[in-house]
Amino acid sequence: MTLESATTTYTIAEPFDRAVQMVRRALAGADLRITGELNMSGRIQRSLMIQTAPCVVLFVCPAAAPESFSADRAATALTPLHVVVSSRGSQTDVHVLHVLPHGVGKSEASPVLSRMVMVMGQAIEAVGMRAGVAA
Repeated sequence: MTLESATTTYTIAEPFDRAVQMVRRALAGADLRITGELNMSGRIQRSLMIQTAPCVVLFVCPAAAPESFSADRAATALTPLHVVVSSRGSQTDVHVLHVLPHGVGKSEASPVLSRMVMVMGQAIEAVGMRAGVAA
């Protein structure tokens, strides 16, 4: 049995603040909208008084939801998609969480969600390099 990662990871050779701006612009340019965000490092600092590397979760949806989006129950239930941006020294990692529930095959996946994940990956690849892929 092959285990798949729960995320696809991209690396941006820029510090955290600059990389977050780049990811925001790339997503907007792909007609995706950030509907909210969660500052994880800030929350941990406030709650536990522990200093951690900067980390933010961006909640991403299509900017203009197509008719098929509202008719697709899986797409409606599994959005917004989560993009985790975290600092790693002088560079930044971007993790795109997979959206398929455990046990659901790609052939059974929502075509709307599959397209959205593909567009999101292409947008992030425009500013960063996918981990595990040779240059």
